[in-house]
Amino acid sequence: MNKLITLLSFQILFFSTLFSQITIEEARQMPLGSTVEVQGIITHGPEMGPIRYLQDATGGIPIYAPGNFSDEALEGHEIKLSGELKDFRNLLEIDPLSAYEIISTGNTLPAFQVITPAGMSEDTEAELVKIDGVTFEEGGNKFGVGTYFFNADGERGQTYIRSGHPLVGTNIPLASVNISGIVSQFEANYQLLLRGERDLQIADAFFIAENPAQSNIGKNSFDVSWETNVEGTTLLRYGTTTDMDQQVMVAGVNTDHKVTLSGLEPATFYYVQGVSEKDGVEILSSVKYFSTVSNSSGEIQVYFNKSVDPSYSTGGVALTTTAAALEAAIIKKIDDAQSTIDVSMYNNNRRPLRNALERAFDRGVIVRYIANNGTLNAALSNPNTNFPVLQANPDALMHNKYLAIDVDSELDSWVLMGSLNFTEQNEINDYNNMVFIQDQALAKAYVVEFEEMWGASTPTPGIFTVKSGVQKSDNTPHQFIINGQAVESYFSPSDNTTLAIVDAVKSADETLDFALLTFTVNDLGTAVLNAHNDGIEVRGIVENTTDQGTEFAFLESRGVNIVNHPAMGSIHHKYGIIDGNAVSSDPIVVTGSHNWSASAETRNDENTLLIHSPVVANIFIQEFEQRWCEIQGNSNCFSGIFEDGFKPLEMEVSPNPILDKGTLAIKGNKVTGNLTISIFSANGQLLSSKILPFQNSIPLDLSGYPSGIYYIKAQSVDYQGVLKIVKQ
Repeated sequence: MNKLITLLSFQILFFSTLFSQITIEEARQMPLGSTVEVQGIITHGPEMGPIRYLQDATGGIPIYAPGNFSDEALEGHEIKLSGELKDFRNLLEIDPLSAYEIISTGNTLPAFQVITPAGMSEDTEAELVKIDGVTFEEGGNKFGVGTYFFNADGERGQTYIRSGHPLVGTNIPLASVNISGIVSQFEANYQLLLRGERDLQIADAFFIAENPAQSNIGKNSFDVSWETNVEGTTLLRYGTTTDMDQQVMVAGVNTDHKVTLSGLEPATFYYVQGVSEKDGVEILSSVKYFSTVSNSSGEIQVYFNKSVDPSYSTGGVALTTTAAALEAAIIKKIDDAQSTIDVSMYNNNRRPLRNALERAFDRGVIVRYIANNGTLNAALSNPNTNFPVLQANPDALMHNKYLAIDVDSELDSWVLMGSLNFTEQNEINDYNNMVFIQDQALAKAYVVEFEEMWGASTPTPGIFTVKSGVQKSDNTPHQFIINGQAVESYFSPSDNTTLAIVDAVKSADETLDFALLTFTVNDLGTAVLNAHNDGIEVRGIVENTTDQGTEFAFLESRGVNIVNHPAMGSIHHKYGIIDGNAVSSDPIVVTGSHNWSASAETRNDENTLLIHSPVVANIFIQEFEQRWCEIQGNSNCFSGIFEDGFKPLEMEVSPNPILDKGTLAIKGNKVTGNLTISIFSANGQLLSSKILPFQNSIPLDLSGYPSGIYYIKAQSVDYQGVLKIVKQ
């Protein structure tokens, strides 16, 4: 009996000792899978997501515990907790958490250890540190989501900015800074995690506060502006190569610096760098790459492979709304090519498109083709193509869908881009768009991006110099003026594309509509929610509503008007429309290959355009309204009375709504000969039709029609217009 009591006492003592509180340093020495109990101070807040870093006098350790713990554990809280030790990609953490208790709040944080970049190691993992005299390699740009490198004391380190971090969208200092934060680890790399702007203390007395920005862009000139924190001189270096062998100096000293460059060539890219001097100290901005306006027509053509509702048209129409017509339009552009065709296409199983490229190659056109490594691309094999094909981005996706044609021609250069893969599924079953733009400057930017992936400017790829995904740099202009309209161009993952889309969403004054295959980026979800909360009318269509990290449930639960797409065929679009019909605002269409996803932002090769055009925005509204109506289950959705192949006819009905009689006004004098005027019911049934000699003002009489929605269609040999009218 005494032996039994002694044995039980020993077991109680053993287990009590096993699970008693220990220091974090002691816990870090325990085997993985051990349950430990530690106590310390939380050193940050929600800026790092659901993870929390805990530190005591001996060391630090992260705790991954989404839910109540991450909601309640705030900076300065002293917490006692227990949980299991786990290795997450070389980061030692506590996961899962068994229990926790908040001991006190408002505590002073542990002191920062002053180290150099090499001091980020296992010895400082999860602890607060400070590194002095840091310069960022991407100084002067803006923080997005991803990894950023810095140097100090001849050593190199890195930081990682996650989605939703408060530094996203802020300037990366172009100065010497003292930085502080928490040492973490991801696989083989130690990272200094910044908590916000408080962890970036500028050490220089004179520095560039804002990098050069471009404005007043013309064919032969543009303005360049930058800022310094205190007054200094103003000089701009520039040139068509990185040597920047020309310069312009402006007299006086300023904090706001502005230089006008003139005598430039159209559709030409220029490197520029701002230089300011004060008290013998000279500081340099980052080198930026800007474009002039081209001599091209600037024509923008919009294509869809499914029907749209042109009754919402304010004059513009999609050039095609069928799969056959869209493929035929692509083939015609290929057949018309005279010198070069660069194709960057995720997938291709359409032999007619491959055959068109073969014909171009056989007649002497230089054809270069980049495909995704790992995608079947059935149309490119059996037999192999005559033109060279590069399989790109083995670590992620080469997800582009674009062609750049005849880049050296002012009037024949085209960019064809959008959401469409060259596949039967994408052309026939799924919902897609393509935009054709005749602009040499934009085509040059797409070729610069292409040749970075191609690894050469030659007809065959530079196998040892190809770059894809995270290897690429931000090396193209982003601002273009095309036919008097601003167009922004971004390539992922190097160009902070998501940040540009967030800024576009923030610019909304009245409406925000979007149609997306997937939506998983927190920053964009927050921007959409903020727009909704600010009174912007938001409507969204999302195909994949159960993807990991989807923003769909987050937005739906907060009252945003967002719906899934249950119909056959996927919404493969990746477009957003800001203020689509608010002409007095700045209507913008965001479109391209870039899904609103983390992979598109940080890993995949993607391209995106932001087109500032009321006409293009209205054409995309016509597509969105048709999809929105179909999803609502409305039997009166537009049935397709609009036909392909006609030029748009600008027209207006007044008054609208109409009581009995009104007027149809035909704007401009493009039409000759007769007009066919037809009236259709809301579901597209023809109710009446008559032929009249062309006139700009045509009387309407709807007195015999019941109240409701109707469509009026005016059509000549070459022109066609459709408008929705409401009969009171």
